[in-house]
Amino acid sequence: MRLKNPGGNKMRFIGIFVSVLALPFVALNPGTAHAQPWVSYVSMEDHFAQWFPAEPTVEEVDWIDENGNIRPARKYSAERRGSTYDLYAVDYSDAGFTTMRGSLAHTATKYRQFGEVTYDAYAQLDRIEGHQLQITSEEGRRIFIAEFLHDNILYVLDANIPLGAAPPLQFQQSMQILDPQGIRVRYTQEGERILRTDDLAEGLGGAQIGGCILEGTSDQYICPEGVEPTAP
Repeated sequence: MRLKNPGGNKMRFIGIFVSVLALPFVALNPGTAHAQPWVSYVSMEDHFAQWFPAEPTVEEVDWIDENGNIRPARKYSAERRGSTYDLYAVDYSDAGFTTMRGSLAHTATKYRQFGEVTYDAYAQLDRIEGHQLQITSEEGRRIFIAEFLHDNILYVLDANIPLGAAPPLQFQQSMQILDPQGIRVRYTQEGERILRTDDLAEGLGGAQIGGCILEGTSDQYICPEGVEPTAP
C-alpha cells in the first residue's frame, strides 16, 4: 500500500467539520486567565487539517500566479489578541507544469517585498516540499510564512503577529495534508506514500479508514474486523 507521490488529477470532496482541541497553556503572569482552546479544523474540500485560534471564516478569493492569471483560492482566517492567522488553499489544477511547480518560488518572492526578511529557507511537511519565511514589516509586525505544494494545491500559512509576541508555532507546526479519505499524507525520502496506524490516532479530525493499512514500513496488514487485505 505504498503509493508514489501523486502529482496528477486532484480529487475534491466537500465537507468541513470542527472539533475542539485543548492546548497546553503557559501562564505569563499569576493573574492571567486560562487561554481559550484552539480549534482543530478539517477541510475535506481542500484536503488539510489545521489548528486555528478560533473557528476560521472561509471566503473565496483570487490568487494571482506568476503569469498574471487568476487562480481560484479559499482563504481560511482567524484572529486572536491582535494576531491574524490565514491559510490559503490555491487551485493550480489547470496550470501548466512550470507554473504549478514555480508557485512556491513566486509566492516567496511576493512575500519578500513585505519587509525585512529575517529567515528564508527550504521547508518540508511530511516530506512534502515547501518554503518558510520570517519577515519584519515596516509597521513593526512579524510575518511568518510557510507554504507547501501537494496534489495541485498550493497551501500558504500566513501568521501576522505584533512585535514581541510569541512565535505562532502551534499554527505553523500543526498542519496536516490529507488524502481524499481524510488520512494524513506522508512520504519517504524516495517519494513513496507510507501509511502508519498512528496517523489514524493523530488525525486532527479523527480520520477513519475503511480498508486495511500497513503497519509502518512492514508487510503486516492491520484490518478492521471482517475485512481481508487485498494485494497492493
